[in-house]
Amino acid sequence: MPTARMRSALSRIPLGRALVALAVVLVGINICSAIWEVRGARQRTEERALRDFSNTTRLLAEQTAASLEAVDFMLRAVRGKAAGVPTGIEPKMRDELARLPHIAALVVLDAYGQAIARSNDVPEFIAGAAGTPFFDAQREARGDEPQVSEPYRLGPAGAWRFVVSRVVRDERGAFAGVVAAAIELESFDRLYRSIDLGAGGFLSLLTNQGVLMTRVPDPGNVRGRRFPDARLMSDGEGRFQGWADSPITSEHVLLASSPVRGFPLLVASGSARSAVFAPWRAEAWQVFDRTLTTSAAMLLLIGLAAWGLARRERALAHTWRRYQAMIEHSSDALILSRPTAGGIQYASPAIERMLGYNKAELRAREVMDLMHPEFLDIALAKRAELLGSPGKVSVDEVKVMHKDGSYRWVELTRKNLLHEPSVEAVVFNFRDITERKLAEAEHARLEARLRQAEKMEAVGRLAGGIAHDFNNILGGILGYAEMLAENAPADSPLKRYADNVLNGANRASGLVEQILSYSRSQRGKRVATDLGRVVAETLELVRGSMPLTIRLETELPARPHHVVGDSTQLHQVTMNLCTNAIHAMPGGGVLRVRLDEIEVAADRTLQHSTLRAGAYVRLTVEDSGTGMAPGTIEHIFEPFFTTKEVGKGTGLGLALVYGIVTDSAGAIEVTSAPGSGSSFQIFLPRVDAPAATGDSANAPIARGNGERVLVVDDEAALVAVTSEALKRIGYEPVGCSGGAAALAAFDAADGAIGAAIVDEVMPELSGTQLAGQLRQRRPGLPIVLVSGYSGPILAERARGVGITEILTKPVQSRDMAAALARALKRA
Repeated sequence: MPTARMRSALSRIPLGRALVALAVVLVGINICSAIWEVRGARQRTEERALRDFSNTTRLLAEQTAASLEAVDFMLRAVRGKAAGVPTGIEPKMRDELARLPHIAALVVLDAYGQAIARSNDVPEFIAGAAGTPFFDAQREARGDEPQVSEPYRLGPAGAWRFVVSRVVRDERGAFAGVVAAAIELESFDRLYRSIDLGAGGFLSLLTNQGVLMTRVPDPGNVRGRRFPDARLMSDGEGRFQGWADSPITSEHVLLASSPVRGFPLLVASGSARSAVFAPWRAEAWQVFDRTLTTSAAMLLLIGLAAWGLARRERALAHTWRRYQAMIEHSSDALILSRPTAGGIQYASPAIERMLGYNKAELRAREVMDLMHPEFLDIALAKRAELLGSPGKVSVDEVKVMHKDGSYRWVELTRKNLLHEPSVEAVVFNFRDITERKLAEAEHARLEARLRQAEKMEAVGRLAGGIAHDFNNILGGILGYAEMLAENAPADSPLKRYADNVLNGANRASGLVEQILSYSRSQRGKRVATDLGRVVAETLELVRGSMPLTIRLETELPARPHHVVGDSTQLHQVTMNLCTNAIHAMPGGGVLRVRLDEIEVAADRTLQHSTLRAGAYVRLTVEDSGTGMAPGTIEHIFEPFFTTKEVGKGTGLGLALVYGIVTDSAGAIEVTSAPGSGSSFQIFLPRVDAPAATGDSANAPIARGNGERVLVVDDEAALVAVTSEALKRIGYEPVGCSGGAAALAAFDAADGAIGAAIVDEVMPELSGTQLAGQLRQRRPGLPIVLVSGYSGPILAERARGVGITEILTKPVQSRDMAAALARALKRA
């Protein structure tokens, strides 16, 4: 029960107010951060838009200047011809006009404004030229700068033009006339319309006096009007960047202007405020949504925290009631007993869950009545010792009887509290440890299986070592047997003897592969295999070892059923399943083996695996034996699990089956019931039949062209037989019995070594280490690696030093010749 001090301390903690203050601060920080971000985004948007407008105006100003400079260059050329007697000048003017399509017409005016030469018969743009602003400006000008007129229109619906002119002077420098060009404004409109400034954007061409030459988009009736605005020419040169009120649309616009180099014109571009800040408004709404979401999340989390604290405070307020009910709801059973005054006085409800007795059934009984007979004497002795020592505690493990007559293991803690006025009893605490005891027994059983597994692992290592040494012996046998078979006369006894030796050596090689597979030194070959052929061959062996009391029934298809796998491993799967089925029928029965194809439309979840949708070959092995209980089926694929007697099984057979099938992307389904037999269905993915290949055994052996080949092996006999085989197929071997000797021979050969055949397992340097050093001396040297092991680890090491050709001992000369030819070809 909580003390008064605890309750007082809890009441003084202002957790609710602190959470409210924290929520206000966090939300305030979030909002301030959003405002700061929005303000920064607004400034960046304005700066970015102004930078774009400034770049655009500078670019267009340069483009406009370049276009007008071309016109001015032509005017100067025409002026030079017109300075004297302008006879024959008009063809020259027409030629110049053809090169500049945006010029509508060229004209030469005398000192009185009369046309003395023109390029074509376009509508007069010089009528009354003596009084036009451009003529008067040129006549009064003291310099030689080009003049640009205000725009004018040819008729009410005609094209808009403007005039670029230059003064003509006589030999004394007196005013002698004007050379003028009429420019189509439409050429500038096309250029400006090709630039997309987005909604609200505009481009304008104006004179320095504020006369609008053209504007895109054209609001109508604005060309030729004067819009004086001193801010556009604030620096005296027509440059401006900033906000202004548009005299055309009366909008507040962000504007940038640039002068046209060498001409009294300027280019302006900009956009309305609403268009400039449209991206910013979209970003601001995103920030607003994010801020609103995060603020709501903060408030929600803090609200949940406040709610949790409120619950905690309520829980603390009711702690005293939990203290009162703790004993009633404990998983341990509690008994209070007075041995000399009526026996059991109190039993907690847990005793009924543990032993099945209710309080009434235990009242006035003795705890000793529940003890297993084998523990009774010890319990009586400990009770006598406990009663003589107030406060003494004893703990031991005993068996007590359940109401149903079974016994449970409990950890029994006794404490003498007869001297405590509030208790006046011996307290017995019962803790059920039955599961722990069962786990300990299981642990002991697994330890025994582990010792058995260690023995098998040792046997596997021994088998691998023997197989490795035997490979070296077989290498010599195979090499010399091949040479003997090739050199013996056909149809002679010597030829027959040699072939028999060769066949026996090949069979021994296959046996070594099986030994290495058993010792897990190498993985099975993954090739397309006819499962029907493997099953048929296995069943021939099964028939020979099957009791006469068991009948074998088979349903094997006539056509091949191909799966990807290793035929030896698939043989093991079939053999283990059939062997288990035979052992399950000690009194005889029927063993059925069936092979068929099946299409699985959707994924199926099996008890021990998952069957994916696809095409499968299904192998079914059924027996009419004793069957299995559901609890047994759950564990049958666990290593070392077996229902056989000690010494009659390792428990590895079905574990091996499971590993091979799942490694092949297959699945297993098991159905069984006690007395009804068992059925094992193996699903292996179906593949197409492998393409037919030629008989490689009858193909010609690849021969060399006198290349010098370094042969390295720690077995002198293998060096000798390999060298002899290489000589016979056209190579010049250099034999070495170790890595150091091989390096010395390679260095002494001074580049004459064309390839190398090296053994992997050698005492000084391994084959891959030797290959690395040889490759350092000569990169790209063709190397063939030979080893009794061909697992993925060796392949990885070989790839690390650039070796792609790996042969597994024992090596036949045909395979060695083919691998050496491939390595030399790649080099």
